[in-house]
Amino acid sequence: MRSIELNVNRRETEESPRGLRRGGVLPGVFYGAGTENVTVKVDALEFSRSGLSGRGAHLIKFRSSDAALDQRLALVHAMQLHPVEGTPLHVDFLRVDENKAVTARVTLAFVGKAKGIVDGGIVQPIRRDLEVRALPINLPEQIEVDVTALGIHDSIHVEDLPLPEGVEILHAENFTIVTVVSPTVEGKGEAPGEAAVAEVAEAAPATT
Repeated sequence: MRSIELNVNRRETEESPRGLRRGGVLPGVFYGAGTENVTVKVDALEFSRSGLSGRGAHLIKFRSSDAALDQRLALVHAMQLHPVEGTPLHVDFLRVDENKAVTARVTLAFVGKAKGIVDGGIVQPIRRDLEVRALPINLPEQIEVDVTALGIHDSIHVEDLPLPEGVEILHAENFTIVTVVSPTVEGKGEAPGEAAVAEVAEAAPATT
């Protein structure tokens, strides 16, 4: 996984989170690995443009004039979001050691067009992300799930997924990741409908 560089500064005690947000600055905290917590602040627009407010795990390398922050590696561990607008209000950065494995949630990317769609089936994702464990440098930005071979009533389970070297999925059972359901099920209101088909179709790679 490539690291995303992010400008981060220490937040002074007199700087209130509300005042920072009014000025376009996102407050946060940097913690973990047995060291003291550091209150921090980042430019809200830079944070948004970096893609860090989206789903999935992203390895971050801090840029800062503060020696306690500069070149440190982190993951977004949690975010507080605005209840209406959905924009970040506060972010928790988890300090990571490049030589120690970390646990993170990685987004699943469904690719291909399931052959069951031709017969009227509907692709139904069951999981949108998975918890994995790996060294920070080995964390994938996403895990691709190819649904091309799936016919109606076929499924892909967690143990069917090909994984990058050094990545372990943390699971206690072989649960279903995605399946193709019969169109008669949709009529009973038990499937998500055409939106799932469109979502997976849009994720499919372009063909020539």
